[in-house]
Amino acid sequence: MKPAKILIVEDDEATVFGYTKYLSSKGYEISSAHTLADARKVLTNQIFDAILLDVGLPDGCAIDILPEFHASCENAAIIVISGVNEVRIAVKAIHLAADNYLTKPVNLDDLEVYLKNSLEVGELRRRDSLRKRLNPETPKTYFNHISPMREVMKFAQTAAINDTVVLILGETGTGKGVLARWIHDHSARANGNYVELNCSSLKGEILRSELYGHARGAFTSAIKDREGLIEIADGGTLFLDEIGDMDQIVQAELLKTIEERSFRRIGENKIRSSDFRLICATNRDLLEASRAEKFRSDLYYRICVFPIELPALRNRKCDIPGIIKQILVGFGYTQFPVDQAVIDALVGYSWPGNIRELKNMLERGLLLSRGNPLSLADFPGLVGKTGLKNLSEPVWNLDSIEKGHITRAMKHFNEDKHEICKALGISLSSLYRKLEIISNESQR
Repeated sequence: MKPAKILIVEDDEATVFGYTKYLSSKGYEISSAHTLADARKVLTNQIFDAILLDVGLPDGCAIDILPEFHASCENAAIIVISGVNEVRIAVKAIHLAADNYLTKPVNLDDLEVYLKNSLEVGELRRRDSLRKRLNPETPKTYFNHISPMREVMKFAQTAAINDTVVLILGETGTGKGVLARWIHDHSARANGNYVELNCSSLKGEILRSELYGHARGAFTSAIKDREGLIEIADGGTLFLDEIGDMDQIVQAELLKTIEERSFRRIGENKIRSSDFRLICATNRDLLEASRAEKFRSDLYYRICVFPIELPALRNRKCDIPGIIKQILVGFGYTQFPVDQAVIDALVGYSWPGNIRELKNMLERGLLLSRGNPLSLADFPGLVGKTGLKNLSEPVWNLDSIEKGHITRAMKHFNEDKHEICKALGISLSSLYRKLEIISNESQR
């Protein structure tokens, strides 16, 4: 097996020497570039499996040319490394499809772990790219003739041919973002920009700046004029995911923008306009949140014009075998049919993280199988810990399985909630709600 080829883009020679010496000892083939210009030259002649990219380089900010690096080395894993631990830079890097974001000083053992994980994801990405070229007509969603998703898609088709505000409801991981993109792609605005923003990842002025943009000098780090996402979405669709987590001050500003279709960049007096179609999504009960004064009721009634509720995966189990095959095909897996014991185990699980958790579990299963046919042994976090073998007994219901799975995850990860969310494929807010339910039940 060929060693993975790594490109280090870093202007500090001592750092390059340290990375090169350590990663070479681990069997990687290393090349380096000290500037963005050097990196461009290297990428025109070679293909790399991964790029370690320093943010601050002599000839520019590396974040700004991440799309160019992706275009030059389509399936390479990109790990961005910065000397400044700044949320704005991290968010922008991940938004531009960086695989990981690290801050200096970098622990070399940790770097190798991140690199290995990124390379594994990159390999799956290459398989997916090949699969798409060979099977370009593979559908993005799956549901059979008795699925509750059939009714959902009828609503989605109605939403697509109209231009009204859509509110997509559903638990984390049910595919709200996928449905929002489908509505855009099948609407009259399909040729316009599709711009998405997760409102739970940004707060306050950072969120306002992302939405509305800013003028040069509006705040300390505003070194130049910058368009906001509302402006970029002009003529297209703006998708606001997890809008229930949006700060109330920003909610008030958004309401005015929806009503008037006009806005101002931060630090600017000029009034601008944007003709965008708004799609929102949330896993919260916004009506209850508005009653509790945690979400503006006037904004709720303005965005809840055409609600579409996505069913949880546990409520559409008839679709799971088809979804499993679709995901596996997307990862380049060709050894069908899958062992029925694997299918039965996956169908029997309650999936608190929904389709996202299913996808994550299948991805881990493929990595553990090492190219062999999938078996129950490739799903250690599922079989033997969830009690699936006893599902025929009346004591086992979906709620108890979910409760037991979360409780075991808490013990396994020493109550590290961020690690638990990664493993389950759910958001931090969803985990807190489920833990609150479990706590309330234990006090009864």
